[in-house]
Amino acid sequence: MEAEESVRRNPYKDGPFWGICIGHAFTHWYPASMYILLPYIIIAYDFSIIQAGLLLTIKSVVNAILGMPIGALTDMTRKKNVLLALSLVLVGLPFLFIGFVEEYWLFALLFIVMGFGNQFWHPASYSTLSARFPGQRGLTFGYHAMASNLGDMVAPIVVGALIVIYSWQEIIFWNFAPGALFGMFILIALRKMNVDTSSKHVNVKAESEVASGISIHSEADHTNALKNYLQGLKQLFRNRSVLLIAVLSGIRAMAQSGIMILLPLYLALQIGLNALWVGITLAVLQGGGLIAAPIVGTLSDKAGPRRILTVTMIITSVMIVIVSFIRNDWILIGTIAVLGFFLYAIRPVLQAWAMESTDEKMAGTTTSLLFTIQAIMGSSSPIIGTYLAQTFSYSVAFYFLAIVILAGNLVLPLIPKSHQDIMKSKKSIAKPA
Repeated sequence: MEAEESVRRNPYKDGPFWGICIGHAFTHWYPASMYILLPYIIIAYDFSIIQAGLLLTIKSVVNAILGMPIGALTDMTRKKNVLLALSLVLVGLPFLFIGFVEEYWLFALLFIVMGFGNQFWHPASYSTLSARFPGQRGLTFGYHAMASNLGDMVAPIVVGALIVIYSWQEIIFWNFAPGALFGMFILIALRKMNVDTSSKHVNVKAESEVASGISIHSEADHTNALKNYLQGLKQLFRNRSVLLIAVLSGIRAMAQSGIMILLPLYLALQIGLNALWVGITLAVLQGGGLIAAPIVGTLSDKAGPRRILTVTMIITSVMIVIVSFIRNDWILIGTIAVLGFFLYAIRPVLQAWAMESTDEKMAGTTTSLLFTIQAIMGSSSPIIGTYLAQTFSYSVAFYFLAIVILAGNLVLPLIPKSHQDIMKSKKSIAKPA
């Protein structure tokens, strides 16, 4: 009965679900703020665009190293709200100090701290949502992704507008406060979510026990936790579907990381747009993703991920190439909106597919595996892209990213088909008489 209640839980009326979504928006607000600040930081300190790309590469490499340990911690603890709150504090912390530093290595250190905060968020949030809404992962992950796009969309406009009025050093300090305050809210409001997600469904009784201060873990549970986790980890690394989905996610991350570093540099330094228009253009990119995430996530639940991913990766590749040819500002903005729709449509589909392909008790580690592979593969494109842009042209850098995302279609056929994939495919093909 409790399992059935969990399956039928309505996300639209679920407070913790919306709290996690809003928190996710804040974790993306900060990196999005940094992307629009980068052109002005490198001008102020005479950094090259390759050095700007290297900052993101360093952050991604460190994230890759930390990803799996954080996933393990997530799966072996029930205090998910603490991890979520810690994420929100860490991701905003660098903004207290960026205005003071001038040395390049200190900028790199602050980027690492920001990425560290991001890494804490995803295993805790995805494992919680996966256990709480087992039959609606595409939908809930779609809204979760949509929230990230909201943070990514609003931040460039706000920060860009403020840079036009003030200097970037003057507006950067206030940025820490919103995330830290919401982190405190998450810590308190989601304390009832501190349940063991290693079971197939979230146990409603366990939630009430947590609220009453009753421990839901026996001493034997703690004794066997590490052993059970290591057994699950061994099985995870034998799961061909999850590993290939992670590689596909890494390919998408390469394209996204490259676009997020190159686009603001291209708009500000090459085309010469002011900070507000750079912010608006980046917001339009994210706005496309904001619209796409729940739509495509729902389609994936019904039709399966394979067809969705094939179409979205091909169109994303084409749109990246088109961006490099356009010189009219308004047409460029419209093209970037379409690019954002298809680029960000890929993300929730892959995340939901990975959760469907793994054991529930390994959801946190599976999420970390996804984001670790993303960090490893995504770390290459900022430095390669900025090198190509500085050595040759921005167009050559965009062509490189287009080829990368198109290559994802070579990985897709290698992912084994599950029974669930086949049933979804049959349902999508079947026509009413």
